[in-house]
Amino acid sequence: MPRKQLIENIRKMDGKLSLEQSLLKLNGRERVAYLRGLSPWLLIGAGAAGGILLGILGSGGRSRIVSAGMTGLHVWRLKMLASSLTGGGADAADATGMGGDVA
Repeated sequence: MPRKQLIENIRKMDGKLSLEQSLLKLNGRERVAYLRGLSPWLLIGAGAAGGILLGILGSGGRSRIVSAGMTGLHVWRLKMLASSLTGGGADAADATGMGGDVA
């Protein structure tokens, strides 16, 4: 292929890539706006239910109990964080609930 044709092909591909990238950014913004419109309690509840369900399906015996305990701890920490974000008062003073950093 001649050099001019290759350059033209690269420019066309670059234009397509820029268009797809802007569409992805728009899609991401719409998703974030939708999630921000949902109640934090709904997100926490759905995450906890999914985590417990996967913990039960994916493990057995003693590890099932540990998994459920860890899920409960994560839900509690998320509740404290959500309370602090929504102005939950004195209980939300420590967003982690345990004095550590939120990862």
